[in-house]
Amino acid sequence: MFGKGVASGSVVALLAILWFWRHSTETTFGDPAEVREQIEEAFLKSWRDYSLHGFGFDVYKPSARTYHNMARSGDPLGWIIVDSLDTMFMMYNSSTTHRSELLKGILESQTWIDNQLTYDIDAEVNIFETTIRMIGGLLSAYYWSTLLTVGNPNIYLNKAVDLADRLSLAFSQTKSGIPYSSINLRTGQAIKNHVDDGASSTAEFTTLQLEFKYLSYVTGNKSYWQLAEQVYSPLYSVNPLLGPMDGLVPIYTDPDSGRFMGKNVRLGSRGDSFYEYLLKQYLLTHEKLYYDLYRASVEGVKRHLVALSQPNNLVYIGEKPWGLRGPLDSKMDHLVCFMGGLLAMGATEGLPISKARKADFWDTTRESDWQLAQDLTYTCYKMYEQSPSGLAPEIVVFNDGAVIPQKSWVSPQGDFYVKPNDRHNLQRPETVESIMFLYHLTKDKKYRQWGYEIWRSFDKHTRSSRGKAYSSLQDCMRVPTKLLDNLESFWLAETLKYLHLLFQDNVDLTKAVFNTEAHAFPVFNTTILRELDLKTGWAP
Repeated sequence: MFGKGVASGSVVALLAILWFWRHSTETTFGDPAEVREQIEEAFLKSWRDYSLHGFGFDVYKPSARTYHNMARSGDPLGWIIVDSLDTMFMMYNSSTTHRSELLKGILESQTWIDNQLTYDIDAEVNIFETTIRMIGGLLSAYYWSTLLTVGNPNIYLNKAVDLADRLSLAFSQTKSGIPYSSINLRTGQAIKNHVDDGASSTAEFTTLQLEFKYLSYVTGNKSYWQLAEQVYSPLYSVNPLLGPMDGLVPIYTDPDSGRFMGKNVRLGSRGDSFYEYLLKQYLLTHEKLYYDLYRASVEGVKRHLVALSQPNNLVYIGEKPWGLRGPLDSKMDHLVCFMGGLLAMGATEGLPISKARKADFWDTTRESDWQLAQDLTYTCYKMYEQSPSGLAPEIVVFNDGAVIPQKSWVSPQGDFYVKPNDRHNLQRPETVESIMFLYHLTKDKKYRQWGYEIWRSFDKHTRSSRGKAYSSLQDCMRVPTKLLDNLESFWLAETLKYLHLLFQDNVDLTKAVFNTEAHAFPVFNTTILRELDLKTGWAP
């Protein structure tokens, strides 16, 4: 039951007719190679426009063709160039029609990074964002440059080392070893969060570990590994995470004590990648402790946060704003859609499902994770399929039988609604990320079909007003859509990368791990880990 405030029956019926008409006219994908070429061309449209009108700047508006840098000093951080670079490498590696243009973009970016990018600047930067985008992007470029023998990989590695050394100073400025949210790159002064009573976002300081551990792996310098790992000991010793908290973390932490602040538990912003990096550290380093911690958290998610919508029983992950004993809020950020892919990789460890089910590690718990992965990915696909534009909004609220607020958009099948302030689409990657993982683990063509529909909707509805680039959207819940006029770096770094990977063949998910910004790192060799004496140095 919807309750008061829901759209009238005639309006819902009209929405259903429009939805059916739009989807009945959709075409299915043909040759996967042709779809890859379409996606490459979309990347290059955005890249050409940026290169011509905003190259080197951190923020770019493709319709207005205006730009600026983020640092107060006016110096660039490489936000778009560094974040996009490994997508160019990946596309270059498999492209049949755009190799020369992609190579040109790679080499021009390398030259700019070498000659124009310096991190010796008077700028306060967020440690988390700078790590996942800049250190992650530079290290993935190092990996690809080495693998393909394209360009000079040491340019990327040296720049990553310089930046990591500057960020590392933040870990020694609190008693707990948990860094403050930001740091001045020149002075090394760490800065507490300016809001939220100085709290650090729990997901932020627990989403540095892949990047810092990979840096230790390629340089032999153990300090990066140790610094990134030291945040876990206070977190698990001060808080009863493996007891009554069931592995679920509130989204804020006092960086001085390691104690959680507040009770808000969610897998959306400020909580998401805590869980992601537990599993991915295991997949990258083979350190089983992190799988065990991930396992505890997943069981907590199943116990406290998973629910079914009305009337069609879509599986979703809700929030607990007032703690685990409080009621479940049926709000779900698009960010949560990463969880389908994560659960699938946690169940299979990257093996095709047919092989994973025969592996020694397979059990009923992993089978349960696998089913939940499929169900969540289907729910996230429905968030796109039900939308007038074929694109999902930033946040949906699932129908749990409560009253739906006035002025909300209600899905044609009635399972979720969208509040007026949540109608934007930032071209986020999480749904196509999960679809990509599920396709390569199953080879079920329905996942490619879902991804193709989403890709066609992006291509149709997120073009800039000039038609030569793409932009995030202020409103995706009406057609024509309304542009926000901003090039998000993750459109290039993540969304188009995952879409391209979806239509590649022979993707081996056991060979590399993607950081939370879709930057790929090769799985560590256990012999090299022993030689470098890189191992887990703490226990909960």
